[in-house]
Amino acid sequence: MITSTMIEQYNLKNLPKDVYKNSEIYYFKNGDIITSSEENQTQKRLLLLLQGRAKVIFLSNDGESTLLEFLNRNDWIGELELVGVTTSYKQVVSLGSSVCLAIPQAIVTKYLINDVAFLQQFNHYLANKIIKRTDLMLTAKSYSFKERLATFMLNDAYNSEYSEPHQLVMEYLGISYRHLLYTYNQLVDEGFIDKIGRNKYRLNMQRIESLIITPTTSDHAELQ
Repeated sequence: MITSTMIEQYNLKNLPKDVYKNSEIYYFKNGDIITSSEENQTQKRLLLLLQGRAKVIFLSNDGESTLLEFLNRNDWIGELELVGVTTSYKQVVSLGSSVCLAIPQAIVTKYLINDVAFLQQFNHYLANKIIKRTDLMLTAKSYSFKERLATFMLNDAYNSEYSEPHQLVMEYLGISYRHLLYTYNQLVDEGFIDKIGRNKYRLNMQRIESLIITPTTSDHAELQ
């Protein structure tokens, strides 16, 4: 049950009252699967990330994982299914602690799908998301791979610790294995990170933040 405290804490008044009153709030720990394409076929719902961060991973038939994007507060999850687009098999994984609002499909259909104000803001969100992705790709070309990797590590880290399979990082950043290892070692030598295990690093947060790439576009707007 969603309490008045939750409504204030997560600013749910931006949604119609009938929506949040008929929805649920879920809490996730680091590494928890928030949802998957398979789950969303049986439990059709639209999720809103109220707090924390997450990452979206594509899983191929042969078990290979590919990181698609990072999600932040006020990002929607399952929005493509809302507009009738079927996607390949994906998982959304919590990065640290996160909180989500789960809106059942029946509630979406009854109260949101014909809500002009909501649809206008939702379309703005989708458009801004596309612009942000494009901007990140264009901006990345102006920065060194060291800066791109540092930005990736900071986005992916939990409690200042980072660990991802080399193949996943190589595919996401479009870099060779040799160049990736060279840059990890460079970041270690320059004091931005410390190696604490096999393929595991601790970030020197004060130092590494100086390398972070900041998108030129504004973050997506909250629903008003």
